Amino acid sequence: MKPIPLLIFSDAVSSPTGLARITRDLASRIHANLADVFRVATIGYGGSGSSKFPWTQYSWTRNEEWIVHDLPEIWEDFAGGERGIFLSIYDLHRMFWFARPETCSDQRVRRFLEKLPFRKWGYFPIDATGPNNKLSLMLGECLKGYDRILCYSEWARKIVENTVGQEQSDKRDLDQLPHGIDTSVFYPRPRARQRQMFGQMAVGKEVAIQDDELLVGIVATNQARKDYGLGIATCAELAKTRKVRIWIHTDVLDRHWSIPYLLADFGLNRGNLISLGYLSDDTMAKLYSACDVSLGIGLAEGFGFPLFESLACGCPVVHCDDGGAAEHLPREMKVPAEIYRIEGVYGCHRGVHAPSEWAKAVLALEPGLRYTVPKHLDWNNLWPQWEAWLRKGI
Repeated sequence: MKPIPLLIFSDAVSSPTGLARITRDLASRIHANLADVFRVATIGYGGSGSSKFPWTQYSWTRNEEWIVHDLPEIWEDFAGGERGIFLSIYDLHRMFWFARPETCSDQRVRRFLEKLPFRKWGYFPIDATGPNNKLSLMLGECLKGYDRILCYSEWARKIVENTVGQEQSDKRDLDQLPHGIDTSVFYPRPRARQRQMFGQMAVGKEVAIQDDELLVGIVATNQARKDYGLGIATCAELAKTRKVRIWIHTDVLDRHWSIPYLLADFGLNRGNLISLGYLSDDTMAKLYSACDVSLGIGLAEGFGFPLFESLACGCPVVHCDDGGAAEHLPREMKVPAEIYRIEGVYGCHRGVHAPSEWAKAVLALEPGLRYTVPKHLDWNNLWPQWEAWLRKGI
């Protein structure tokens, strides 16, 4: 059988985002293990591409409607006249033009999509439910435009099933699979050595972490859902009884949150280490290994790479008891919300948390105990399930 063209649409595989990591991990394993079944290529935004990856990489220019205006040319170059598979690993609200071509404002792209040049598979980073434990009406209609649906977690699978119903779920082979952690990279490094070298690795300065310091890591992009207010307020609570040092790794200092102002307002503006932009996986593993705890400040995650990378490096996490990540975490690492609120145009159900409760959870962790990632999230154990899912679809 001739390999089926499989085009994966996500962030560019050369970019530093979580979506890019998922796509890299999947594309590399498909290319290495299923080359007789699929001929893989990727299309993404936010990176320049890289010769390190042995498959074709396409890019597109972001626009307000998220439409890939040159999709007909990209598919022609990649697959010619062959019918194949388009796998989107992207936020659902950005894919309406694709899932429901009748709504696409680019008439040329609309006509191309109406020819059904490929089957539409979706792997969606769902990080919130809505009223009545369903996604909003618009997102539900978007889901119905896909031929096959895969979720990051059982929590998300149930939300999708509630949204589109059992019959529509069965027609789209609704299932769930998490993505994995590469434990050949993310594993515990000698803690004392990493704390001694911490400043050099994180920010290029000679700063060592002392034995009596509680090193709190926060790894998160600067977006509204990543609750930096909660994270920094939790550190302020901890600082009442402990000598706290904060390491923040993010993309920008000022966007949805002003991180410098938050630190100053909570009286934590001295001695912190803030790294921006790209750090290699090896460096991140060493930094995680040095930390005493990682705060997972996302108000629910589809998966949450930093949480499980941290665990894989021996460092415990504290996170909310919502979303896809929570089903893979032990009870002592999860903090229930005080109340819930409805957020944004899609009616997302978000928890409201007390920093004092997060601080209690941090202090309740067993001192010095080195943790590990759940075995089922190790790519070595997870890949056979992915291979079975991919093969089932053809």
